[in-house]
Amino acid sequence: MKKQKQFVLVGIMLVMLTTISLSGCTNAVDKSKFIGNWTTSSGGGSMTFTSDDKVTVTGQLGDFSLSGTYTWAVAGEKITFTSESGGSLGVTYDYRFPTTNQLIFTNSNGGSVTLTKA
Repeated sequence: MKKQKQFVLVGIMLVMLTTISLSGCTNAVDKSKFIGNWTTSSGGGSMTFTSDDKVTVTGQLGDFSLSGTYTWAVAGEKITFTSESGGSLGVTYDYRFPTTNQLIFTNSNGGSVTLTKA
C-alpha cells in the first residue's frame, strides 16, 4: 500500500512538472509569431521583429510614438519594448493575434494599432 501511494505521489509530481515546463512554451510560440515585417493598414508605419529580440520601428503607429531600434520581450499577453542602449524606456502593451497575419497592440488608455504581416 505504501509503494502505491509513493507511485501516485511521483505521478502527480511528474504531471505538475510537465505542466509547469509546458506553460513556459507559450512565450516561445508567441515570440515566433512576431518575427518578420509588420505594417499599418495605411502603410505609414512598420515594425520589423528579429529573432535576436530586436525590433526596428519606423513611421507613425497610430497613437504610438515609438521610433528607432529596441529590444522586445513577451510575457503572457504583454510585450515590453526597451531602449537598446539601456535607457529608461520600458513601454509595455497588450497584444493579440486575431489571425496569423494580424497583430494588435493596445495601450493602457485603450488606444490600439493594427499591423499586418508583410
